[in-house]
Amino acid sequence: MSMRVPVLGLATTGCGLLLAFLPGLPWYSADLPTGSAQLSGYGATGGTWILPVAGVVLAVAGLLTIWWRPRTGTRLARIIGAFIVMAAVVAVGWAARAALVPAVGVVAERPGMPASPLGGDWIITVLPAAWITIAAAALAGMAGILLLTARPKDMIGAEDVS
Repeated sequence: MSMRVPVLGLATTGCGLLLAFLPGLPWYSADLPTGSAQLSGYGATGGTWILPVAGVVLAVAGLLTIWWRPRTGTRLARIIGAFIVMAAVVAVGWAARAALVPAVGVVAERPGMPASPLGGDWIITVLPAAWITIAAAALAGMAGILLLTARPKDMIGAEDVS
């Protein structure tokens, strides 16, 4: 049997772990009059909570792929591949939304007074953790697509068992 399936499982597991870890790192940075400020993916937008969930789905699917080693294109590989692709599409969508349209505002907090937005033209920089998250989700999706598609070499003498 080829080593293609375990490598796809390992890549999917690694990408899933990255998706579970990266939203906690700084995703945004801004230079303010009071100094530099950074914000994690969780702190800036409420939608990034879905990334660790998708990451766990990807990691489990990758581990199942390594454990069961289904031949590409078989029923089991198509089921696992479909879960991988669905989780990856959700992760790419939410990570891209959070990275490309950051919902970050600069707010002044003073003791005894309500928080108020600061006026000014602030430049919000998207940090590499956001882009790596998108890339990891896309890579996991590509691994899932490769599990879905059968190669003639893998199908010779294969039974379609689940």
